[in-house]
Amino acid sequence: MSSASMTFGRPARLVIPRGAEWFAQLAHLLIQAVQRADQWLLASARTEPKTAEEVLEWARRIERTEPGFAADLEAAALRAIDRDTRR
Repeated sequence: MSSASMTFGRPARLVIPRGAEWFAQLAHLLIQAVQRADQWLLASARTEPKTAEEVLEWARRIERTEPGFAADLEAAALRAIDRDTRR
């Protein structure tokens, strides 16, 4: 073996290209902004029904995609409405 192929004692030099750190910071900020926007959109889409009428409306909206769940929601909402009207 020649001495040129053995590099045990020499420290390896790592040269970071110009602008790479700026690009990394910019990419990090962009990713954080996208994550914040995603969380904001998810939070704004979470509207939980608070009344029996809202549950009934929700059941009618999801009736095509989830008919069994919609039927259960509708039955529970109608029972709650009936119970409230009896009082």
